[in-house]
Amino acid sequence: MNYAEAKKTMRIRMKALRDDLDLCEYRKLSTAIMERCLTLPEWQKAGAIHIYISAVNNEVDTLGLIFGMFDSGKTVVVPKCVEKLHKLQNIFIRSLDELTPCRFGIMEPEYTPEREIRCDALDLVTAPLLAFDRTGGRLGFGGGDYDSLLDECTCPKIGLGYSFQEVDSVPVEPHDQKLDIIITDKEIIKVNNE
Repeated sequence: MNYAEAKKTMRIRMKALRDDLDLCEYRKLSTAIMERCLTLPEWQKAGAIHIYISAVNNEVDTLGLIFGMFDSGKTVVVPKCVEKLHKLQNIFIRSLDELTPCRFGIMEPEYTPEREIRCDALDLVTAPLLAFDRTGGRLGFGGGDYDSLLDECTCPKIGLGYSFQEVDSVPVEPHDQKLDIIITDKEIIKVNNE
């Protein structure tokens, strides 16, 4: 099997499905995912959470979760991309005002060494996805940034996705990292990766 071609085809199909969401459906599904996320014991217990900033094209909205984290005193850690290394740095923020638009219109913080959080200090990591399967397989956007981050983290790894993004099997290569939990608008899927 040609993994690169299979992933490319799946990305195109999933982006099209996601792009077809109208604003009302997008809000409804994102709210359902957020509400399920907040019931998760791992979320409730976590102090420091790495959470992606939802971008464009109907990516599952994380802003409600982030505002809730600020309100509840959790440590909000967001990604800062180091493009040449295909690596994400974990940067602690106190406000969304600390973010500026970067590549692809994604909001990111400025890098400051004193705000960087080590992976072993995280209690939970959330990752964006285009597709997932029930074994924890995750299809990302193809840069490998999140796979590198997930590989370094020992805490639970959560994917946020719409139920229509589920596939029978995500093409998984050796560098691809699996998720422990997937939260959709319909259910919470806990994966046994042992």
